[in-house]
Amino acid sequence: MIALLNPTSARWKHRFPLSLMYVGAALENLYPYEIIDQNLNKDALGRLELLASRNELKYLGITVMPGPQLFEAIPISKYLKDKFPSLRIIWGGYFSSLHAATVLNSGYVDFVVRGQGDQTFLELINLLEGNSKIALRDIPGLSFRSNGDVIQNSHRTPMDPNLMPPLPYHKVNGDRYVGKSCLGTRTAASYTSFGCPFLCGFCAIASVYRARWLAKTPEVMIHEVDELKQRYQINAIEFFDENFFTSEKRTREFSEKMTGRNIAWWGEGRPDTVLDYSDETLRAMSRGGCKMIFFGAESASEEVLKAMNKGGTQTPDTVLRLAGRLKRFNIIPEFSFVFGSPSETVDEDFDRNMRFIRTVKEINEHAEIVMYMYAPVVFDESELYQIAQRHGFAFPQTLDGWLDPKWHDFDLRKTPVIPWLKPRHYDTFKNFERVLNGYFPTVTDTRLSRRKRDILRLISSWRYKTQTLSAPFEIRLLFRLFRYRQPEFEGL
Repeated sequence: MIALLNPTSARWKHRFPLSLMYVGAALENLYPYEIIDQNLNKDALGRLELLASRNELKYLGITVMPGPQLFEAIPISKYLKDKFPSLRIIWGGYFSSLHAATVLNSGYVDFVVRGQGDQTFLELINLLEGNSKIALRDIPGLSFRSNGDVIQNSHRTPMDPNLMPPLPYHKVNGDRYVGKSCLGTRTAASYTSFGCPFLCGFCAIASVYRARWLAKTPEVMIHEVDELKQRYQINAIEFFDENFFTSEKRTREFSEKMTGRNIAWWGEGRPDTVLDYSDETLRAMSRGGCKMIFFGAESASEEVLKAMNKGGTQTPDTVLRLAGRLKRFNIIPEFSFVFGSPSETVDEDFDRNMRFIRTVKEINEHAEIVMYMYAPVVFDESELYQIAQRHGFAFPQTLDGWLDPKWHDFDLRKTPVIPWLKPRHYDTFKNFERVLNGYFPTVTDTRLSRRKRDILRLISSWRYKTQTLSAPFEIRLLFRLFRYRQPEFEGL
């Protein structure tokens, strides 16, 4: 018996445990398995312990992202390995892919699956079950310990997603992953591509996929959308592709096929890519249900963008032009900004970003703004990562070290672990974010009534207009009272 665990995540809403479902699809009809989602089953550990005590559980696969999932995965793995030493524990996900040696040196994780993990996981199980003669060292994407050393096998070439088997929706309680969002009353999540053709120096995707982008065809995309609509009566969908809009031809064909299906959708893309789209494509996207696009605007500084290795043709002016252009097509741009990148002029960068965000709002008041503090990613080719190391930044050297509370929200990029940033930078960041969100409450918080939005805007208006940011206690109080939800924490 194989158990696939999805630990509690801060942003699980409307998200099927897709990474585990892809692994399950590879195991289907070959090995018995169970998908356990701690977001829905609060006694997930109890379920795992019961299976192991009955000698029904041989392998436990866990997908792990930094932050809340890591905080759950560590104690669960330690407890089960201590109580059931013969249980093989296998970690995957972005955290494990980036920190494989640290994970394996913990002593309570047996294997790490790096990158796209479905075929690697299957080949490992085949070997452990005696159904394959391949050696551990010959399984691409696998890391393990041998004679006290951590062995990192070669990277696995990602699989063409058009050749992947259908997802095992029968293995999950799908209706519990479908719910209300700003897009619709029945919102689901999906992937239509994997990877990204760019090598941004702050992005975990770049370090895992290394400029590869593999996409499903519009025909396959539509088939999967129709399946979700048939199964769960969805009227909205979030595409969590790392870069949905890489191909204009694919996007336009898909949008044209979506016309008349009455399904709203959201995806992630690059500002320079979508700005180069023709009016005809943008019009087709709007007709086909595209309501919002998430973009990595990142910075108001061309120098910082270069240091980030954004590639392409993106400049700050790209973002401003895109904000105005999408307004014509009733598509909401959602721009993310990274504050605090390593720089000799970090204070100037903070001021520049804040002024730039205000300019974006002047051009398109409906533009959503998502703000993060810079967080390094293990990517040796990245100039930013090298600079961060020279400044004294270092990740924990042990898995237990990641349990320090300061790393808890590391993946949300809100945590003060960056050596060159001072408390005043975090205060400025949080205060500006509160005033901005007060004056422009996010459309993604569907629980926020019109009356509450009006109150927030009224109370925040004098601060926003006079740029008085210090100690916005009244806004913070209203956020608590209204249970304000930011998209970077809650998702759509």
